Amino acid sequence: MYHIAMTQWIAGDEDIETSCRRLQKYGYNGIEFAAEPHKLDAEKCVALMRKYGLDCRSLCGIFDESRDLTDSGDTGKSAVTYLMDNVDFAVKVGAKIIIVVPSPVGRTAQPVGKTFDELRNNAVKNIREAADYAQKHDIKFAIEAINRYETYFANTLEKAYSLVNDIGHSAVGIMADLFHMSIEESSFTQSLLMIQDKLLHVHIADNTREPAGLGHIDFKEILRVLKKTGYNGSLTMEFMYRLADPYSSKEIKTETGLMDKYAIQAIDYIKMVERSINNF
Repeated sequence: MYHIAMTQWIAGDEDIETSCRRLQKYGYNGIEFAAEPHKLDAEKCVALMRKYGLDCRSLCGIFDESRDLTDSGDTGKSAVTYLMDNVDFAVKVGAKIIIVVPSPVGRTAQPVGKTFDELRNNAVKNIREAADYAQKHDIKFAIEAINRYETYFANTLEKAYSLVNDIGHSAVGIMADLFHMSIEESSFTQSLLMIQDKLLHVHIADNTREPAGLGHIDFKEILRVLKKTGYNGSLTMEFMYRLADPYSSKEIKTETGLMDKYAIQAIDYIKMVERSINNF
């Protein structure tokens, strides 16, 4: 059975212990902390995981305009420092993967006065520099492709795969996010097979961005192809309310019945699909 986790940043301003208590209650194996090393207390996170029987295998990078890996100046340097700081945080909480979005989430137009090749080369250089530091600590970066309505840069798994190949670093691979894939990929199967040698991590949400089973993604197809590729990483739930700006979820009060219902729906549906695949 897959290790099943839920990413913490979708719970907005909710106290982390509330999130951990929920995950234990509904049978989750782990929690994916937001990659905010200067806002989260690593010792407290570790203590809460121990208390609620959870682990942390990954951190979810938060990339706003202040963390732009396509930049050649101070903002790019700041993004590299941010990644390195998260490597240190990952070591403390036991995570082995940090999710990386090369360009700011929400920037849907290419910056004026810069060529795409220039921006791409900056991303390659910056990520490679941070990856050197990650490798020393046995941490890997998983590049995430974000749909065209949230970024102009790496929208498809093919583009992410090409970027990872150009980076050419053993500490850099790919994350597959099923919500973004539902918008950008013509075939879940072919796209996952294409990146299988680089696949490090998977985020689970339906095409509505709600929990699995509330939209029309064929999760049997997904789990079959993941099984075929030999993927043995975590399936991490990243569902949320229907928001135009995903980062606005941090301002939502989520200690509600709906968040509980979403958490139950997500894990129960994926476990049901997994059982059906294994028993077929």
